[in-house]
Amino acid sequence: MAEVIDISLHRTALGVVDELLDKRGLAFFLKRAGSLPFAIDDRRVAVAVELASRRIGRRPVEEARESSHRAVRRRLISLVAEAMVHVGF
Repeated sequence: MAEVIDISLHRTALGVVDELLDKRGLAFFLKRAGSLPFAIDDRRVAVAVELASRRIGRRPVEEARESSHRAVRRRLISLVAEAMVHVGF
């Protein structure tokens, strides 16, 4: 079965993430407690995708939401990895 991708949702979700990164920083998307110091909080990722779906003004299909969720996670993972390398982790 083909993957459903909503380009407007992707673009808006990544824009929301950029806004949140500017306002709150990368730590906003990281879990506060736990054994892993750099674990991404999926609830915050879901909030970003939900904000994006509200901004585009319609309810996207679940497969498109999941695809956008994965895209946001990939972006955040790359930013976390870049930050880890930058501090010499």
